[in-house]
Amino acid sequence: MKRCLSSKLVNLYIAGDCTNDEHRKVESHIAECETCRNKVESLRANRAVYDSAVKTVGIEETSKEIRPNQAESPTRSIPGISGFLPDTDIITKSGELAFENYEILEELPRGGQAVVYKANHIPTKTKVAIKVLLPSLLASARARYYFEREVELIARLDHPSIVKIRDSGIIRGQYYFVMEYIPGEPLDRYVNLQNLSFRKRVILFNKICTAVTYAHQQGIMHRDLKYGNIIIDERGEPHILDFGLAKVIDLSEQAGKDAMVTMTGQWAGSLSNMSPEQAAGKPDLIDVRTDVYSLGIILYHMLTGTYPYDITGSTLEVLQTIQTAEPIRPRQTIRKFDSDVEAILLTALAKERTQRYQSAADLLSDIENWLQGRPIRVRSISTVYLLRKIISQHRYASAVMGLLLLIVLSFSYVSFDLYVTAKKAQKESEVIAQQWADEAARIFTLSRQFSFTRFLQAWYDGRTKEAKWTASFLAKGSKEQKGAMFLLDPKPLIEKEADFHRVFSGKSAWFADFIIGENLLKNGNKKEAFAAYQRSCQGIQQLPQGEKSDFDKFVDGKVKARLYELETADRPVENGLYN
Repeated sequence: MKRCLSSKLVNLYIAGDCTNDEHRKVESHIAECETCRNKVESLRANRAVYDSAVKTVGIEETSKEIRPNQAESPTRSIPGISGFLPDTDIITKSGELAFENYEILEELPRGGQAVVYKANHIPTKTKVAIKVLLPSLLASARARYYFEREVELIARLDHPSIVKIRDSGIIRGQYYFVMEYIPGEPLDRYVNLQNLSFRKRVILFNKICTAVTYAHQQGIMHRDLKYGNIIIDERGEPHILDFGLAKVIDLSEQAGKDAMVTMTGQWAGSLSNMSPEQAAGKPDLIDVRTDVYSLGIILYHMLTGTYPYDITGSTLEVLQTIQTAEPIRPRQTIRKFDSDVEAILLTALAKERTQRYQSAADLLSDIENWLQGRPIRVRSISTVYLLRKIISQHRYASAVMGLLLLIVLSFSYVSFDLYVTAKKAQKESEVIAQQWADEAARIFTLSRQFSFTRFLQAWYDGRTKEAKWTASFLAKGSKEQKGAMFLLDPKPLIEKEADFHRVFSGKSAWFADFIIGENLLKNGNKKEAFAAYQRSCQGIQQLPQGEKSDFDKFVDGKVKARLYELETADRPVENGLYN
């Protein structure tokens, strides 16, 4: 059997840069080899889509390598190479020899930047997935940078619904990393095969939203959330993968004007799930609300089986539709569609970022409110937003109706004012004031949680300067401020522990145990840290429910998370999955 064509030769053939002899060789080979023929057709189709986008949207393809600034680049998790590019693919007929201790079983669906292999880890006899950067991209510093960055970003995430990395490196000059293999189905296929009820689909989406919220809290946004990047395992649990386009929140990208196009000439993200700011080619506007929009697309499709607007046509037409077309209200196609879920969807899919949920956590909160039968927060906001859109589309008719409405409202107000008593007006004012006070308290609690979480992460990672800077924003005299000062104190734990316990005596002793547990855990004393966390957990459980603040509940969650981490650290791995 003839040997298949190398990726380098195929790319030269597609680009029209090969010699006459090479051209005849390729033509002769693909006439007999179906595998190489499909590979050539796939690459040719991808290039045609890109060329069309470049021509119609005006995106310029850069010929220069992108060399990330050292100060902005993440720490390299894969050592670099220089001047060594393999002439053939890393996986050959003797694929089992390419990766030490791994036996290649089959190739999984190939993407534009990498190929993924299902493999067997020989020492443990468990399945893994090995992602390998395409050999044709090794000459691109930008391709290697994004591949390395994906390794680092996934390594920072530790969540049961996010696929974990086990190993990474370079072999025969080829970049690769090893992930846990998730046997299961893509989200759309799973939903259809299981014929899930409306509520079960929302419950499944809630788990996905929880994982995305966790990633955002760790400072990472995905930017390519779609069905194919969410696998549902045999237990019905979701797993998010492919962080190749992920971005660190508040850190600038190293791409310039071509930031919306990857090094392979494909769109950065799936066209059907793009947000308006992505479709407009405005990378400076991309933030966590971009992932919120993609989550809205996913939930809309899960519940209706369709997209919120027409995504057929040329690339340019689809991009314009995403930017301008308002989503179709689900109740226009499904008469008995839940009105609260519709409000959630329309808020997540708002064209203006300021009108969307401002974070995945806000979206998650309303999904959980609906599942628990509680009122959602965006019902009125969505109504106002839709009314504003209708008015902007029918200005003349809206002006006439607005004038009539103003007359009616003015008459109604005068009549109402004659009958309203001062006591009732005062009561209404108190209700409004209380609502504002509750909202202010909620925002303050969220601020406390964010600042304290950021401090703990910086302190635990050894970024002392950043930790001190973050601690300066903590409320003076608060629990978290005292805890931060204790952790930043360079004295040995034995010298400062007793004084710290006296500061948090009585009902607040549980917080001191939590902080001491953090100190012990960072220093590697897992056994003593576990005992401290247990004391903290028991202490907060003894508090009367009415005396627990939202911040106390937040810290309680962190304590339980630490206990779970320590309890499961050495637990055997389930068959087929890596923890």
